[in-house]
Amino acid sequence: MSGGMVFCRACGGALHSSAPLCPHCGAPQVLPGGGDGIERTFGTSIAMCFSKFATFAGRAPRAEMWWFALFTFLVNIVLSIAAAVLDTPAISIVNGLFVLVTFLPHISVTVRRLHDVNRSGWWYWIILVPVVGAILLLVWCCSRGTHGANEYGPENGLTA
Repeated sequence: MSGGMVFCRACGGALHSSAPLCPHCGAPQVLPGGGDGIERTFGTSIAMCFSKFATFAGRAPRAEMWWFALFTFLVNIVLSIAAAVLDTPAISIVNGLFVLVTFLPHISVTVRRLHDVNRSGWWYWIILVPVVGAILLLVWCCSRGTHGANEYGPENGLTA
């Protein structure tokens, strides 16, 4: 991290760029990679989603949700191509099991993503509204999360 001065997102007070908390108000500061010091790479995002497979509380940064979505998409494509080429029901069964295994983690990371944009997780079910629901959910999931703490917790996975 650079050694410069930055300003607190909560109170505007000056602090060192590597300070995890504001010395003036105590607010957690955003660190590179999602606020909790964990860089959201492809692998760490997948591990985070599986480790929090049934955690609907808290917040998830955009990178965590989208890396997991890419992972599930790519595995489904590979398994679908394998099923078509090999023409064996075993691959289709593996694909079905993969969908079942990733179903709950995908819902939970999407709910945490909605929390990051200060929306209730119940908004997930708007996807049931044809076309408009999917577009609205996509817009929310692509939007930048709220700065600082919101009613669902500290910014991007920071623990209070």
